Amino acid sequence: MILLGFQILFVFCMCYAVVSDFRELLIPNWIIVTLVAAFPPFALLYLGPMDFLWHVLVASVVLALTTAFFVANWIGGGDVKLMAGAALWTGPQHVTSFLLVMSAVGLLLAIVLLGLRTYGVVVVRMLPDNSFLRRMLVLAHKGQCPYGVAIGAAALVTVLQLH
Repeated sequence: MILLGFQILFVFCMCYAVVSDFRELLIPNWIIVTLVAAFPPFALLYLGPMDFLWHVLVASVVLALTTAFFVANWIGGGDVKLMAGAALWTGPQHVTSFLLVMSAVGLLLAIVLLGLRTYGVVVVRMLPDNSFLRRMLVLAHKGQCPYGVAIGAAALVTVLQLH
């Protein structure tokens, strides 16, 4: 029952991050703080000491690599923190699948945004007007990609594999 509570918290945080990044291109810090603060009690109940250390190591490596991407201006700071927070929970057993799914969803999102940037007028005429489509068109026109959507989606797929 407690495990379900941790999973619900994780899912809530990721869903909130996805919606927030899509709407505002912002991932609130409280999401990351919640994910990091909830992990030690989870680990205490469900992981051994060495597993806990491996999870922390994986998150540290992801944080270091994505910080380099941030410095190169390839991704935003919220994306860096969200990836590290998700990696903390997925750990060494599932970080590879998390990163692969995240990359695939990110690629799909980028292709859709590029397509809308090029063919947005045609799409608007073919589909009914709605706020989701309008937001996608704005993002495409500005050349912005809410990568937190890919991170959160991958984390949600990966959480199904957790203990």
